[in-house]
This record gives sequence, C-alpha cells and structure tokens, in this order.
Amino acid sequence: MNFKKPLLFVIPLLLAILFVPAAIADNSCLNCHEKLSAFNETEQQFNEIRLQHLGRDIPCSLQCHTATLNKFAQSNYVQWTKSKHALFNVTCNNCHGGNPDSDIKEIAHIGIERSSNSSSTVFYRNVPETCGKCHTNELSQFKNSAHYQKLKALQQAPTCDTCHRPHEFKVLNISDFHNLCSQCHNIDMRIAPSDAPDRAITALQNADKLTNEIKLAYNDIQQAKQKGMDVSAAQNDLNSAISIRDSLPVLWHAFDLPSFGNVIDSGIAAAQKAQQESGMPVSKPTPAFGTIASMAGIVAIYLLLRRK
Repeated sequence: MNFKKPLLFVIPLLLAILFVPAAIADNSCLNCHEKLSAFNETEQQFNEIRLQHLGRDIPCSLQCHTATLNKFAQSNYVQWTKSKHALFNVTCNNCHGGNPDSDIKEIAHIGIERSSNSSSTVFYRNVPETCGKCHTNELSQFKNSAHYQKLKALQQAPTCDTCHRPHEFKVLNISDFHNLCSQCHNIDMRIAPSDAPDRAITALQNADKLTNEIKLAYNDIQQAKQKGMDVSAAQNDLNSAISIRDSLPVLWHAFDLPSFGNVIDSGIAAAQKAQQESGMPVSKPTPAFGTIASMAGIVAIYLLLRRK
C-alpha cells in the first residue's frame, strides 16, 4: 500500500490545525467567518453548475446564480483551512480586500465587492491579476494564452478558479479535465480546437510518464553509485529532466499544448538517456497480471474445445 498520498494530506492538515490559528489570531476576517456555515453538498453542486454556465457564456449565472449562492452559504472558511493558502497565512483579505484589523463588520468589509461586480478583485475577469500578485510566473504564462485574451476582450473564458477550486484551490484530477474543457471545446460550440480535451489529457498523462522515467533513472543511478561506477553524465541528464518536470506546472498555464508536449518529450528523452548512461542493464517489464490471466483463459478455452 502506498502511504505517501494520505500523508501528503494529513501532514498539511495537522499543520493547519496546530499552527494556523496562532498565526491568524488577530485576523478579523477569519475570526468571524470561521463561525459561519460552510458549503454543504447541495451548495457545492450548485456552485459547480454556476461555473459551468460561466464557461458556456451564459450571463444569468452572474446575475442570478451568484446572488442565490450567496444566500446559501456565507462562508468558505472550512474550504480555506484545507488549502496551502492557510498554511502560508494567505487569508481572506489577500484576495477579497477589506480591513482584517477591524472586528467591526462595516469597517472590515470596506472595499469588498460581490464577485458578480465587475470591480471586484474576485470578479472572474479580474481573478488572474488577483492571483498573479503572488503567482507571478503563472500569470505571465497565462497572459500568453487564448483564454486570457478572451477575458481581456470581455468574452467568457476559463480563469484561475475554473481549474483550481475556489478557497480549497485543489488542482483538478486528469479525469476531470475532459468534462471541463469539453464544455467549450466541442463540435457543437465550434470553439477550436475541438479535440483540446483529449490533447490536454494526453499531455498530462505524458507528464506522469516523465515522472516515472525520472524515478527509473534515479534508481539506476543509485545502483550504479553503489557499484562504484561513474554516473556524472547520467546525473547531469537526470537533473535536466527534473528541471523540466518542475517547470511544467507554470508552463501549463499558457495552454499551448504543442509546446507543452515538446517540453515533456525533451524531459522524457533526458531521463531515458540518463538511464542508458548509468550503465545499468535495461530491465524488461514483466507481463501484467491481466495479460497473464487473459492468456490463461485463452489456453483454457482452447483445451476445452479440443476435448470436445
């Protein structure tokens, strides 16, 4: 069993529980909003529908759905506590504005506008610049995208919190991207390229392949070191592959899938070259259990037919 994923979730949560309260003790936004109810399951589904409407350029989602959603839930404190923002003391006012030093509601909310207001820092067209105050490299890449150009042209397009769930800021799973991207990139909507969802998934799967190739190269180099072999050339290529892998999250925000794919290919090539330069024998993959079971089934059917 792989315990790494549960640990990656549990450790940040424990840190948030133990250390975040002390760090934000004087923040009026959190002192107040932590007492308010968070989204329940129905409200989360409603918000997802609203975001889907935004992606389809349906204006009623801004005029009506936001107001209805605000009646449902007054706080996203619980979602925020699960995020990396909580760990790094990035609080409500960093995105929404306001005065966190005052515990008087009217003063604390000065400058805060509803998300449906075009002057709000969290109005969907303004979200990139709001996030870009900290995530400068991601914003720089996003500005090169067709998505950003559409936003600046006052058209509907995905923005940061389309892919990163608001307040939790979780990155979508690969399996979620097809449904998300296909809301616009489909034959009916005629937004080119219509195959963008499939290409996006392929690119992300290749990014996972790069990670696996890096692991193989690392293991080969470690084994070679134990045998006293010279691995300097292999280590250089492995470092190049790791550098490419680490650059992918930022590069992704340009949504230039051909260029993104080329970068991944160069990383895979570097990792595979490192494996070869390690001097370790290439291990042949063992047949998967499913393949063995299928072959056994075919043989069994053949023997039964022959007996008959």
